[in-house]
Amino acid sequence: MAIVIRLLKKNETELANDFFNAVYKINRPIKNFNWEFVECPWGSAVYVIAVDESITAYTKVVGIQCGIPIELISAKGDILLTAKSEDTLVDPAYRGQKIFERMYDLLFEECKRAGIKFIWGFTPAKKAFERIGFQVPFMAHQALMVFNPVASYNYLSRLNPQNRTIDKVKIAGLTFLSLLTSFKALVTPSSKALSAKQLNISSKKEIIQKLTPGSPLYFLNMDEKYLEWRIGRNPFHNDYENHQFFHGDTLIADVIVNFRKAGIGYLEQIIFSDEASWDLKKGVIVHIVQRMKKKVNIIRVLCFDINETLGSQEALLKQCGFLILNRGAHFVWKSLGSDDIKPDGLFLSRLFTQGNQ
Repeated sequence: MAIVIRLLKKNETELANDFFNAVYKINRPIKNFNWEFVECPWGSAVYVIAVDESITAYTKVVGIQCGIPIELISAKGDILLTAKSEDTLVDPAYRGQKIFERMYDLLFEECKRAGIKFIWGFTPAKKAFERIGFQVPFMAHQALMVFNPVASYNYLSRLNPQNRTIDKVKIAGLTFLSLLTSFKALVTPSSKALSAKQLNISSKKEIIQKLTPGSPLYFLNMDEKYLEWRIGRNPFHNDYENHQFFHGDTLIADVIVNFRKAGIGYLEQIIFSDEASWDLKKGVIVHIVQRMKKKVNIIRVLCFDINETLGSQEALLKQCGFLILNRGAHFVWKSLGSDDIKPDGLFLSRLFTQGNQ
């Protein structure tokens, strides 16, 4: 077999998408592929494919891999260009030929050429990424708050079609345990010291600088261009709201929530003021929970404990009645020669994902 590793050509997007659909036995529309990999706010993805050139009648794709350019920004306004690893897939019939490794070799080279400093992503395949030089410094956690246990169980048990009976029993147990812990938020009155305002989602650069001026962390560069792509044109039936909370005239929190079909809600991101007290932060969480409860059966949060800021948020969620599950995808991280930032220097949230689950 003559396996050639090269960049995807502009006229080959349907080939890559068809390969993805054939292996996973799903039907991702080509418009979703174009949104995710072609229409990115900071340039098209660096998209690598493996082709079996011993097949001459047509272009036989046997592997795909890409990096989506994503800018990060500090509270001081420093910007880093990174790439999110996505669409990693090798035809099962071609495994064992180091196609995965060879695709990443080219991806690393092309990302460096594009000025990308780091590649990162979320994956269950820890060992495979460690083998090609990625760090796997931590896992994402999940926080749940259940209001309707039957509807929540039906939703959670369907997330993985391979769940066995024992898995479903565990999910049922977690669902009812989360229902019990949620009473903390439901019986806590909203803080009268807070006022809330819903507004259109707009650039967060000034919000980051205003709320966390001394933060050493890097955030998503949530400028208008990014938000219009990630939120405004997101094809996955998300319904986002942005809420800001004030103590008197002082802004203390900026919160993005998301309402999906089937009564699923997400706390997408919370940025608290460096000056906000623990009680005021609790008041924000309680207010949001009580608002979301009117529309959803379950609230989910992608959370982390990798630094003081995110660890504090996870502890806050737990104290407010969320059930914290220490399970989730592995976070992988690869420096392409830069030492400007370490993985624990990130302000991670669900907005770092594509919002498709």
